[in-house]
Amino acid sequence: MKQNNIIPNVRFRFLNLDKMQAFTLSREVEGASYRELAVAGRYEGSVDLKEQRLDALNIFFVRQQIALDECDIFVSANLPYQDSVVVTPSIVNRLLKHIDCQLTFSIVNCD
Repeated sequence: MKQNNIIPNVRFRFLNLDKMQAFTLSREVEGASYRELAVAGRYEGSVDLKEQRLDALNIFFVRQQIALDECDIFVSANLPYQDSVVVTPSIVNRLLKHIDCQLTFSIVNCD
């Protein structure tokens, strides 16, 4: 039986930014966006994880002194078949060498 490999969507998330950090993220990292959280004055910033963004993400992370527990790599996949396998892209491993943050998964089975 052939396995159905699924390439997931992968985003890097900053989970607890202030307004200035959120604005700076959207200006310094291509494709980054942010949204306001329920806590007043706090924002979540995120960006699709792509090779050309690794340096900008790392520079932002260091300059803004982001704590490791205030960011994660969010991996999400919709599994169309019961025997689907999620294959995490190698860019996740490359980023973890620089920013050793938590991995968060959202897997939805569409069967």
